[in-house]
Amino acid sequence: MNRTKIEWTRGQSGEPGYSWNPIRGLCPEDCKLPDGKSYCYARRLYQRFGLDPKLRFDYKELVAPAAILKPARIFVCSTMEVFHPRIPEAWRMEIFNIIASLSSLTFVVLTKHPENITKATPDNVWLGVSVTGIEDWDERVRALARAQARVKFVSIEPFLGTTPMIGKENNLDWLIIGRLTGHGRARDPEPHALGWLVLQAKKLGIPIFLKNNLKDIWGGDLIQEYPHV
Repeated sequence: MNRTKIEWTRGQSGEPGYSWNPIRGLCPEDCKLPDGKSYCYARRLYQRFGLDPKLRFDYKELVAPAAILKPARIFVCSTMEVFHPRIPEAWRMEIFNIIASLSSLTFVVLTKHPENITKATPDNVWLGVSVTGIEDWDERVRALARAQARVKFVSIEPFLGTTPMIGKENNLDWLIIGRLTGHGRARDPEPHALGWLVLQAKKLGIPIFLKNNLKDIWGGDLIQEYPHV
């Protein structure tokens, strides 16, 4: 388990966040842009360093969070799609059993496959779905609404500029927004699209977290709020 530079994993007072990856190997999720190019940072990481792509479970890493004695926020499977159909259910059970046993820690789970969430998550889980805009918003956010979790959120990253409509029925506790990095500026959202997304969230009282990579687009102080828990 490692400390991470991902901004939204940190505590409100600057406490470090952690990434926890008990599932090793190359993620089976194929994250593609409309032109077919990959934007998965984990895939690039594995290719760059020649890491072992075989899917496997790391039992030593599984128990690593128990060594954290102070409250902290932990990003679960930051390089893996934990709810992908190819991930054995037994592995997920092991992960969530550990999470339930460490109630002083907050575990953040982000998925593109909320339809595969079949059980209630422990109270110390923040459960989110990853979307890119209006194209994948409805299906994933509806599935998130059906899931049982104390805190539910959406991460629009990369935000590709097609602004979804946020409704009260979505019951969101948090909205994270970020641009696509590592591919130039061609797919940056327009300032008005970003502004419209933020305005919708504000009207519904949803805390907003604008990632640091949006600073040039936003043009002012970034909004970096957290769920009200």
